[in-house]
Amino acid sequence: MNEPTHTFSGHCHCGAISMELAFTQDAEEMQVRSCQCDFCIRQGSLTVSEAAGRAVITVEADQLTTHSFGSQTAQFLICSRCGVYAGAIMADGDELLSIANARGLGIEAFSHRLGTQMTHDDETTPDRIDRRRQRWTPTEINFKL
Repeated sequence: MNEPTHTFSGHCHCGAISMELAFTQDAEEMQVRSCQCDFCIRQGSLTVSEAAGRAVITVEADQLTTHSFGSQTAQFLICSRCGVYAGAIMADGDELLSIANARGLGIEAFSHRLGTQMTHDDETTPDRIDRRRQRWTPTEINFKL
């Protein structure tokens, strides 16, 4: 397996949520996704992740709002101060997996990309979890008090 050699970083408008991403592929090779659910369309999300990569999320603990939707299998990370949707995390045993909203985090390397439209409405909960295990990034989250 390749070691991550391409790094990307971004943060919400106010800086309360930041992400450091390390991927094995450069931005031009990566699949960039545009979920077609109502939430993601309204947020203008453009997400990236890589199962072979790593992500570190740093959050000012008192500025984080999370939201879960129907299946309650992921927590969507929203800045309480500036309102940016930064990404989502899912617990998988002892591990966290995440996607990053490259647009919301202002990650320049992805700013010109168009997302592949994705629709997950027909997935069962086990299928959704399995898809995330295959695509989402192993993640560490650090809270600043």
